[in-house]
Amino acid sequence: MLKKRVDIGFIIRKVFLERKKSGKITVEKFAKELGCERSRIYPTIFNKMSIDTDLLVRISKILDYPFLLEYFEEDKPIVVYLALIEIDSLRMEEMKEDPTVKIIQTWSSV
Repeated sequence: MLKKRVDIGFIIRKVFLERKKSGKITVEKFAKELGCERSRIYPTIFNKMSIDTDLLVRISKILDYPFLLEYFEEDKPIVVYLALIEIDSLRMEEMKEDPTVKIIQTWSSV
């Protein structure tokens, strides 16, 4: 089931700040990987209620966070399905031994 309203820019900003605090990314690096100027990050991403899907997928890969899942309630079949799609897009072969992947695969077979 879809959530009623998602402020995706706020969520992206929150995840970005967590990654920045841990030293995993800077605004400059984030902007460079997105192919935009640093000054455009706040108005085009962090301050937006909605974002183009292709851009959201790119941001998900850069910040290593499945932002598409934010649009759904905790409905197991949908969440598991979307998580599997996300894992596949992040090169599942490289993640085969990850315990989280094994848990999601187990859930999907239930």
